[in-house]
Amino acid sequence: MWLKRLSPSFLFLVLTSFAFAQPVSRVQQLIDEGKYDVARNLCDSVINDPSQKANWAYYMSKQGDVYYFLGDLKESLKYYLQALERPSIQHPENRLLREETTSYAGFVYRELGLDKKAEEFFRSALDQAFIIGDSIEIAICYYNISTVLLTQGQLDESMEMLEKAYEIDVIRKDTSAIGFDLTMMGNAMLKTNQGDKAVKYYRESIDLLLKSSGNYNSLAKRYGLLAEAFFTISQWDSATYYTQKSIESYAEKSDSLHIGVQWVKLAKIANSSGNPNLGMEWAQKARSLLSKYPVSSNHIFANTSLIEANLSKANYQNALSLLKENIDLSGKLGLLYEQRDSQQKMAEVYHLLGQHQTSYLQSKLANDLSDSISTLETAKATEQMRVRYDAEKIESENKVLQLENQVTRAELSEREAEIRNLILIGTILMIIGVSAIIIIVMRSRYRMRLLQAEINELRAR
Repeated sequence: MWLKRLSPSFLFLVLTSFAFAQPVSRVQQLIDEGKYDVARNLCDSVINDPSQKANWAYYMSKQGDVYYFLGDLKESLKYYLQALERPSIQHPENRLLREETTSYAGFVYRELGLDKKAEEFFRSALDQAFIIGDSIEIAICYYNISTVLLTQGQLDESMEMLEKAYEIDVIRKDTSAIGFDLTMMGNAMLKTNQGDKAVKYYRESIDLLLKSSGNYNSLAKRYGLLAEAFFTISQWDSATYYTQKSIESYAEKSDSLHIGVQWVKLAKIANSSGNPNLGMEWAQKARSLLSKYPVSSNHIFANTSLIEANLSKANYQNALSLLKENIDLSGKLGLLYEQRDSQQKMAEVYHLLGQHQTSYLQSKLANDLSDSISTLETAKATEQMRVRYDAEKIESENKVLQLENQVTRAELSEREAEIRNLILIGTILMIIGVSAIIIIVMRSRYRMRLLQAEINELRAR
């Protein structure tokens, strides 16, 4: 990033730029290496040094990055906003820094759940990107705007932004970005339960990837997404086919964990299509493979598919055994939703077995878990409201600071104007005084000449 000071000589500017070339690259290097404490100290040392005001905007922005990676969104937002208020960030050579910092502030607002505010900053960044003329940044801004519009339920507007990003990437012939855009469009359709439209975008994305890098991980994920889209519209054969394609891609790199996850999906498809025997087969294979890995939610999902298959075959005792295992696993992992669902399913099984008292007790336990979840959700919502309040407070404090700076600048301007006026008045008085003296001297000399003329005339007589 170029640096600029107020009213410097050319030599001083060159020396200053050279002197700060190392720290600027150094702080980014520290962030890239994950050395956030060291990077934070470096930023603080510059921000607290009045002689380096010209570089405060850059380091405030980087300090925002540091706090973002540390997970302190409140401090991150504070430094991004402060960076945007520095006068030096308005200089032409800092346009990219300003655009990026504006986008980053939008990211923080988005994570805080303030989508409207995030949209405001993303649109501001888009305007700046147009001024810069950076097509990559423009495409990124379009994508960022689409994410907050989608969250707000504005699907058409969100898709419009994604399509604009897509058009730019097509012009740039950036196949990787095009594929990403198409995948995001598919995700938007899938999120809004439009599986048929999601299928179209996912297919185009896969075709493009096959023609370019063919990265196995990206390809496997996109096959999985396409399978999920087919699943939502109950096209079981297609869902099975593309899940198998995903497995083939993962198998190329012996990625057994993801293969196990895909087997769980095959079990789910088989159960949903009315083939519990096949569902049981896939679920058992997944359980066997996943048992080699640390316990996670994947084990619970495999058990769930196996439970559904057993219930379809009226194997209630097997289902109860698996449900007890799921309740135990989800409890240890702190997965309250999964634990509640398993508890509720167990109550249903006991009801089918005619054990109504046990069913009631299990149902009561499920309701107790629902109450706990509601309490946690309330606490989470309260915390989110507090965080949002803090974000708004930071913005208000920043506006107050901005107004105070404006008042200070106005007072300085007023003092400068007073000094200029005093100098002007003094100069005028000095000119008047000098002019008066000159006039007096000239008049005195004129009188002397007249007197001398009279004396000369008298002598001549």
